[in-house]
Amino acid sequence: MTHPGEKMITVRSKIVDTVVRDLLPWIEDNLSDETIRVKTVTQRSGYGHWHFQRVFRVQMGCNLAEYIRLRRISKAAFSVAFTNRDILDIAIENGFTSQQNFSRIFKKYLLIAPTIFRKECSAQEVAFREITRNLHENHICQISKQMFFNELRK
Repeated sequence: MTHPGEKMITVRSKIVDTVVRDLLPWIEDNLSDETIRVKTVTQRSGYGHWHFQRVFRVQMGCNLAEYIRLRRISKAAFSVAFTNRDILDIAIENGFTSQQNFSRIFKKYLLIAPTIFRKECSAQEVAFREITRNLHENHICQISKQMFFNELRK
């Protein structure tokens, strides 16, 4: 027999889980906006800043700021490998304020500079998957992994 308080916690947690999942597409649609910040997302959630971040981390396996950064890098890596667009354009399209900032973060997560990444992965799905394995295994949250692999299928 469950205690009434337990039911209330379960219902509350399901509601917050739904809020997190409902915000993911909005975050995805707004990744190119360099002004999107944790504060923007938490305000949109309707929950307190720290409470939402705590719930997000529990549900997604990483904090909100990291999630946003990883999704931006993930999308940018795909563009670097599978388009001929200028690196600066890709950086700006993915919400980075400068090419230097983009290159620094790209190298931090993928352990390779964007220009070298492009040379080694250009239109080569196998090479792309191999080099991005570190990003998948060590950084990307579960749902973000799914979104990343969906990008490959486009």
